[in-house]
Amino acid sequence: SQDSKTWTPKLCTVLQGLDRWNLDHDMYIHGTLQQAKKFSLELVKEIADLSLNQMAEPLRVCVTGAAGQIAYSLLYQLAKGDVFGHDQPIILILLDIPAMLGALNGVIMELQDCALPLLKEAIPSDDPAVAFKDVDLAIMVGAMPRREGMLRKDLLKANVKIFEVQGKAIDEHAKKDVKVVVVGNPANTNCLVMSKYAKSIPKENFSCLTRLDQNRAQAQIAARLQVKSNEVRNVIIWGNHSSTQFPDATHAHMLDGSNVTERVSDDNWLHGEFITTVQKRGAAVIAARKFSSAVSAAKAICDHVRDLWNGTKEGEWTSMGVMSDGNTYGVPDGVMYSFPVRIKDRKWEFVEGLSVSDFARSKMDATAHELVEERDAAFEFLG
Repeated sequence: SQDSKTWTPKLCTVLQGLDRWNLDHDMYIHGTLQQAKKFSLELVKEIADLSLNQMAEPLRVCVTGAAGQIAYSLLYQLAKGDVFGHDQPIILILLDIPAMLGALNGVIMELQDCALPLLKEAIPSDDPAVAFKDVDLAIMVGAMPRREGMLRKDLLKANVKIFEVQGKAIDEHAKKDVKVVVVGNPANTNCLVMSKYAKSIPKENFSCLTRLDQNRAQAQIAARLQVKSNEVRNVIIWGNHSSTQFPDATHAHMLDGSNVTERVSDDNWLHGEFITTVQKRGAAVIAARKFSSAVSAAKAICDHVRDLWNGTKEGEWTSMGVMSDGNTYGVPDGVMYSFPVRIKDRKWEFVEGLSVSDFARSKMDATAHELVEERDAAFEFLG
């Protein structure tokens, strides 16, 4: 095969080294320990170099809004192996508007200066046709930001046009099995618009980020119980990535198997302050630092993509906004709604059979109603 043409000579080198080891082992026996140690280190390096050179084909990953704050924290984590693994090379294609190309070139220089062995190339672009060419994954961070005094419907109107264009570009230029993760707000409806205009890409390949909300909820519970965040499992975010989202701890459990609601033992907090804190956390961050969440958003994107690529752990699930069609929780079809999902072989499925209380139903219905309104408004803007 083509691979064997490059593999065989290097493999022969290593095998010859193993043959040499027999001779050097004799040297070891006869007291030349230092020489044998030196050879051992050389042989290990040869094998390591061989492994690095025979890695998988590089993944082509496009990040939009690549000169922005979130991407600045995200790109390093993607390129160093934190998401796809330390044996997976990556090509980053960085898309932003023309006015940001200068800053984007600075980001490229910084990535180069990190000297990351897995980063094969970093390519800047202001052209979606170039940026989405043959990509395996598109992370849609860029979106029109909400300005002071701007109504949500105005934000929606500005963004649906952007995501219509990008959806068509994904459809025309990306691989047909591309995975698309939408981060830019309003993320759920932007994701829906993209999926509508990327007609040849399966709808289930589109998801939007609610993992940041899940992480926030997990952290609030951990702080309440004075435990580590990773001891809290299976918190759910239902619905829209907005102030109507429903953070739900009903089915969450601790690492030791105990139930979160029993450990917290305070329904007033779980039905009140816990929910509103998570719902309003983004606004609280903006009020405190005058900028939206960046490091935490980048970390959540990595968590989302890692699960999407590698699957969820046995007995666990994650929350992400996905197409609602076929769900069994009474959510209307045709919206991107955050559900608990399990992932295997890069395919997600709904977590089925979870009980829904009257309180939870009212919260789930309210956020579904908002998403239906957003969807209808978006498609009206698009004509």
